[in-house]
This record gives sequence, structure tokens and C-alpha cells, in this order.
Amino acid sequence: MYMRNKLILLVIIGLFLGGCSQSPSVAVLDMERLAEETGLKKMSGDILTKVREKLQAQLMAQQVDLKAQIEAQQGKMSDPPTQEEMQQLAQLSTIAGRQLQQAQQQANLTLQQLGRNLALQFRTQIQPHARRIAILHGMSLVLLDDRETVFVFLPETDITDAVIAEVSDLNIELKGPEESIDGKEEVTLDKNDPKTSVAE
Repeated sequence: MYMRNKLILLVIIGLFLGGCSQSPSVAVLDMERLAEETGLKKMSGDILTKVREKLQAQLMAQQVDLKAQIEAQQGKMSDPPTQEEMQQLAQLSTIAGRQLQQAQQQANLTLQQLGRNLALQFRTQIQPHARRIAILHGMSLVLLDDRETVFVFLPETDITDAVIAEVSDLNIELKGPEESIDGKEEVTLDKNDPKTSVAE
């Protein structure tokens, strides 16, 4: 609440000073509209969808593998099975269920981290252009219009269209994990990880 009030106060001060000098010192940038109109929102969504589908395929393959291990264990049991064999099978099934749950949690965490990484890429690439345009307009502070911290602003403080026009000609791209600079695969569930495979 304190930070929100502080930001609103900064906006009010900026608008007041801007009105006095006939040159607003506070700029407002609508990142949501910028992402939508430059295609970066769709690009981010496509990357997340691709990784989500890959992780889901890996989870399905792991589920089939774990089921095969349980069935193999069943095939080794006596007829009729002993109480000890039944207990071992129950324990194996419990471990498999727990590890599948852990694998799902790992996949969800991977997607969350990727989402944050894409958002950071977006902000990092947009920032220098927003800064340059703000300076050209004599503005010294750029606030993001998220409708939460910015209560009201004058149209002349909005630099969204100018940033969109500049960024649209640059073919900015967001990178998924398979395109990372270090070349590491970041979306594969490790089958040798004890959290994602049934112990022998």
C-alpha cells in the first residue's frame, strides 16, 4: 500500500510539474498493449506452449515407463503372491505415484521460470527504446500503465504508440530454453533423477 501511494504521488507530482513547464516529465507506457501490437505476446505464448507440450510428452513417457516397471515387478511375483511381495508392490506403486507428482511439480516450476525469463527478456529489450523516446519528449521518468499503480494520466504523457512504432521495425525476438546462448537443454526431465524415476 505504501509503494502504491508513493507511485501515485510521483505521478501527481510529475503531471503537476509537466503542466507548469508545458513539457511532462513523467511518461506512461502500456506494456500489455505494446506486447500485443508488436506480436511479442503471441511469441511468448508460442514458446510457452511449445515447452509445455514437450514437458507433457516427457511426463507421459515417464508414466508409461513407471507403469512398465510396476508390471515387470508383478510378473516376478509368485502365484499366489506372498504377503511380502504384495507389500513390495504396494510400496513400489506408492513411490511411483509420488515421483510422478514430483515430476509434475518440476514441470510446473520449469514453466513458471520460463515465463519469468520471457517477461524479463521483453522488459530488457524494450527498456532502452522507452528510455530514448522518453528523453526525446523531455521526460525523466517512465511508469508502466498496469491500472493498479497509475490512477490517472494525461494523453500527452503516453509514449506507448511511439515505442510500438520504433520496436515494430526491429524484429525483436524472445528466446526459449532450446535457443539459450549456452546451448543447455532446460526443459528435459532427468530420468536418472531419483525424484523422477522409480528406484530399483
